[in-house]
Amino acid sequence: MIEDPNVIHSMIKDPAYFQVAFYIISPLITFLAVSVAYMAIYRQSKPNVLAHYEPSNNAGSVIDLVICNYGGGTARNVSFSIPIPIGCWGIEKSDKVDPSEFLDINIPVLVSGKSLRYQAGQYGGLSSQLGENLPVTANYNYRTPLRRNKKGKDISILDIKYMARMHSANSPAYDLADAMKGRNNTIFLKTNDQLKAVNSNLARIAKVLENNINTENGNA
Repeated sequence: MIEDPNVIHSMIKDPAYFQVAFYIISPLITFLAVSVAYMAIYRQSKPNVLAHYEPSNNAGSVIDLVICNYGGGTARNVSFSIPIPIGCWGIEKSDKVDPSEFLDINIPVLVSGKSLRYQAGQYGGLSSQLGENLPVTANYNYRTPLRRNKKGKDISILDIKYMARMHSANSPAYDLADAMKGRNNTIFLKTNDQLKAVNSNLARIAKVLENNINTENGNA
């Protein structure tokens, strides 16, 4: 170990010393920079497949299951550790639930930002199946920036307790569709009934006129 200040001072002034230090430190700095850049790209290219419940965008009291790839890469052959509860109906208490109808699928490709939505049921029905919460693991394959195939997994905690006091209402589009189909008592339903009555009366009038014309032609 060099302890003489004069020797150290002499080495610092020596250009060869800086050249040797550069050859040693420069590759190290380059390696660190490349490693940091690769890790950033790797994180951006890794999928992040999560499942969660959320209120339906259309029908009040209905809860949807959403499966979404929130990561930056494409997930392939996505499967889940357990069948995910769907088709669980009942608002205050659960109706009859058939576990054989739970979601047990393999998703061939789930690109970045893509979400799949399933009608899961209602609060009472889902609560009977989830308990406090239900862990679900999504397993999938993906490719790294260096095009290597890797396996990934993400854990989701399925929980709907936060929806207990949420306001629920049908969307205007859903109400309009119901009204046009006559499933709720709105001005559209009343108008539809009135139009049916007018159409029926017009049909009767047309039949009477046709009979009169035929009678006149027969007398002639």
